Amino acid sequence: KQWYQRRVRGFMIMQKLAMKDKESSVMVLKNMVSFEDVDDDLEDEIREECSKYGSVKKVSVYQEAQSEAEDAEIVVKIFVQFDKTSECEVAVNSLNGRWFGGRSIVATLYDEQRYLRDELSG
Repeated sequence: KQWYQRRVRGFMIMQKLAMKDKESSVMVLKNMVSFEDVDDDLEDEIREECSKYGSVKKVSVYQEAQSEAEDAEIVVKIFVQFDKTSECEVAVNSLNGRWFGGRSIVATLYDEQRYLRDELSG
């Protein structure tokens, strides 16, 4: 089991390194809000904030349980798709490390093909 976990972690690290040089019109925001902060207005608030950087095509809020346990921690990932890769890059550079509600936002590019296939976990 440990061997498998190390291999999966290694694969995920390699995926992230491979993404470094790729262009994408999709970014993912992590550590922006907690599970308790997700409400009906969140997508519109994110769209409004990200519109400062370009034309936003779509905002998706994804809640990911960190294990199968009933009381597992839930991580909220917010995916924002822009019309242009250049707009997305400006947004990532502007939002990454910015403080929001006492949290330091982690903004990164996300593989556009994975996003289009609705592969949002991991």
